[in-house]
Amino acid sequence: MPTIDFKKLKRQMIIYRIVQTIITAMLIVLAIIFQSGFASLNKPGQFVTSIIVALVIQLLISYPVYRLAWRDAGVEIEGSVPNLSKEQLAALRKKRLIGDLWKFCGVAFYMVFISLVPDVKKSVGAIPVLATTIFSFLLTCLMYFQCFNFSAKKRMKSL
Repeated sequence: MPTIDFKKLKRQMIIYRIVQTIITAMLIVLAIIFQSGFASLNKPGQFVTSIIVALVIQLLISYPVYRLAWRDAGVEIEGSVPNLSKEQLAALRKKRLIGDLWKFCGVAFYMVFISLVPDVKKSVGAIPVLATTIFSFLLTCLMYFQCFNFSAKKRMKSL
C-alpha cells in the first residue's frame, strides 16, 4: 500500500479548529445579544426556550450531519493517496461536488428561512424564531466541523 500523505488534511483540520473557535465566539456574542433583547421585552423565558428548541433541532439532524462529515473525511483521505488515476480523481471530484451540494443546500435553507422571518418590528413573535434559527444554524456548522475532525482523526489512526 502506498504511503498516504495527510499534510493537506491536517492543515484542513487546523483551519476547521479555527473556524470552530470563531463560531463558538459568534454563538456567545449572539446569545448575549438575544438574551438582552429578550430581557428588554420582559420575556427571559423565551431565550431559554429558543436555546432548548435549537438543541432539539440539533438532536434531530445530528446523524445526517455526522454521516456527511464522515463521508467528506473519507473523500479527503482517499484524495491523499498519491498517484491516483484520472478516473479515480474524477470520482473523487464528483463525491466532493455532491458533498458540497449538500452543504450548500443546508446553508441555503437556513439563509432563506432567516430572510423569510418577518421583521421584528412587525411581529413580536419573530424574535424567538429568529434566535432559534440562528442558534441552530451555528450549532449545525459547529457540529459538522467537529464531526469532520473526529472522523478524519479516526480514519487516519485506522490507516
